[in-house]
Amino acid sequence: MHAPAPPTPPLFPGAESLAFCLRLRPGCEDEYRRRHDRLWPEMREALLAAGVLHYEIHLEPHSLLLFAFMLRTSDHQMDRLPEQRAWQRWRDYMSDILVQEAGKPFRIDLQPMFRM
Repeated sequence: MHAPAPPTPPLFPGAESLAFCLRLRPGCEDEYRRRHDRLWPEMREALLAAGVLHYEIHLEPHSLLLFAFMLRTSDHQMDRLPEQRAWQRWRDYMSDILVQEAGKPFRIDLQPMFRM
C-alpha cells in the first residue's frame, strides 16, 4: 500500500494555475490566431492588472477545443474583469468565432490531475 502523495507546492510562490477549454467555430482557426496576434494593448493591460502572469492557448484541431492555461497571482482580480470595458469589447469581438452558450463563450473548467 502506498502512502498518499504530499500536496504539491505552488508552481511559483504567490501564484496559482488555471486551465479551461473553449470551443472554436469550424473554419475560424486562422482568424482566431490573427486576432490574438493583434491583442489590443488595453486588453493586455486589463489582464496584467487583474493578476495574469502567463497565458497561453492551444488548439486541438480535430475537436476545435481551445485549451487555455494561465498563471495568475493568488490575490488576482480576475472576477472584476467583466467590469472592464476592454474585456466587454473583446468578448463581443470574439463572439462570432467562439461557440456560445447562454450568451457567453462555451467553457469547460478543467480540474488539475497531475503536475511535476
